[in-house]
Amino acid sequence: MFNIVEKNQKLVKGIMIFITITFVMWGIGSYLGMMGDDGYVAKVGGKKIYAQDIDNVMQQNKQFTDKMQITLALINRQLILNNANNYNFAASQEQIQNEIANIPMFQESGAFSLKKYQDFLRNNLISANQFQNNIQDQILINQTVDFFKSSYFTSNTFNDKFATILSQERNVSTYIIDPQKFYSQINLSEKQINDYYKQNIAKYTTPEQAKVQYIELNPATISNSIQVADSLVNSYIHDHESELANTQVDASHILLNVSTNADTKTKADIKAKAELILKEVNANPSKFKDLAKKYSQDTGSAKNGGDLGFFGHGAMVKPFENVAFSLKPNQISGIVETQFGFHILKLNARKENSKEQIRIAAIEKLKKQQSVTQIQQKLNKLNDLTYSKAKSLEPASKALGLSIQSTSDWISKNTSTGNFANPKVQKAIFNDDVLKNHNNSEVVDLGYNSYVVYRLLDYKPSQVQPLASVKDKITSELKQQQASQMAYKEAKSDVAKLKDGKLQLSFAGSQNVNTLSQNADISLMAVKQIFDTSIAKLPAYSSSINAKGQFVIYRINKETTNPSLITQNKKMLEQAKDNSAMIDLNTYLNALKNKFTVTYKSERLTQGDASQGNAS
Repeated sequence: MFNIVEKNQKLVKGIMIFITITFVMWGIGSYLGMMGDDGYVAKVGGKKIYAQDIDNVMQQNKQFTDKMQITLALINRQLILNNANNYNFAASQEQIQNEIANIPMFQESGAFSLKKYQDFLRNNLISANQFQNNIQDQILINQTVDFFKSSYFTSNTFNDKFATILSQERNVSTYIIDPQKFYSQINLSEKQINDYYKQNIAKYTTPEQAKVQYIELNPATISNSIQVADSLVNSYIHDHESELANTQVDASHILLNVSTNADTKTKADIKAKAELILKEVNANPSKFKDLAKKYSQDTGSAKNGGDLGFFGHGAMVKPFENVAFSLKPNQISGIVETQFGFHILKLNARKENSKEQIRIAAIEKLKKQQSVTQIQQKLNKLNDLTYSKAKSLEPASKALGLSIQSTSDWISKNTSTGNFANPKVQKAIFNDDVLKNHNNSEVVDLGYNSYVVYRLLDYKPSQVQPLASVKDKITSELKQQQASQMAYKEAKSDVAKLKDGKLQLSFAGSQNVNTLSQNADISLMAVKQIFDTSIAKLPAYSSSINAKGQFVIYRINKETTNPSLITQNKKMLEQAKDNSAMIDLNTYLNALKNKFTVTYKSERLTQGDASQGNAS
């Protein structure tokens, strides 16, 4: 029960929201199979998740910016899919077709547009079979999550008791044991320092380093040299005018939520309330922002007066989108019903690309399409020229119109970032043919139609740092370790003596702590330990370590129930039914982690922001 609200909030955000969102382009890296065993961010059983998969999610859902959270969500999705595949679960062809037909971006005038669907597949370089497989995965994900959402029930009696438990507070005072007070007692011998140095020699060894120049072949570098005929541009604009215009609207709304399992009467009551609010809005249109802050249950936008910002076609559910795009600036809608509840909309502004912007976008689209078709031909030429003219990148650069780039920083063996951490790149650079024979590297496939060839500019061999240069650092590390051990032993001994009444300490301060509180001075682990401590006899004692590395002894003076928190926690529990259901889903996911091994490399999330098509 410890800190259940915070845990639930993270579960809902990290599991329910992310898992159930339709990632229409998720998994492209895996589908295309261009990355092999290299560069993956996470692996779930035999399935891999790449940085591009995370970028695809962020591109489709601009509101999600936390790469680690997206990664964990994609891991959870893959766990569910792995288990579904194990039992040969599958969606029917009819389910898949209906799901595709209902995707807003594939609709025109309220009906499925085969042309829009085919344009999407072509522009994103994905086959219909691959996309349908992705949609099938989404259906299996939704079915799993819906099962847990619909199976959870709690009684009012349970909620009342739970709210009371969550409202308990313990009053504590503190006594701090700072490890630094032991530093003066620590005398390190030369042998201890020397032994530590030898035992940890790898820590004090600088890896091989290199500076390189390189040329990169990818659709972006090719498109710069492609010329598109005016007739082709005009034809493309004619066929894709709506898409290229990229019409967007800025709308605000007031939302009254309706639960998916609400009965007819409850739904009617909520709609009646929405109609009363609409009358108030129409009577005072200039007060829309204030009324949104007052009434809207969309907490994300309510604080901004209901403003959702600019969005394009396909970003919102269809009933909402249809009304939003039909309004004129400052016009207010009637009651709009969606799967989320009842909305009142106000259009703030509308914008779309100019004719010049449309033309530029059309040219870029056509260049992208043509560049992809030219990759293989140019790749063959790149292979031939860099191998036959192994002492220089110039011939390939001139023949293909690719600029030679150079690294400004040293690339370290096995410890670099970005594309230089890719094992393929490391293997290409750090080998005798490049380092000793000074030949061009082999062509490296970075994935996603991106290829690079490297050439050595400068090199530093691996070197062990002398003991003299790291002695102060070692001394500091050893003192810190020993001082922490001494502080821990003293804290443990003091707690035992305090419990037996054999010690008196000068405890400072007095503050109330509850399981839901967040305090800069008391870590979540310390709060857990405080509430795990038996209070059969008061005062009681507990100890923990704080953010400064100090050991803190907590004297628990008393326990009370805060009445003001009970009301607050009851409301929280009412709003957390979906959250609680997700706890069961989380348990299920944890069980799947025992079934399918999960590994992930978080350091790759920050490597050049996925470093797609960029070797610098």
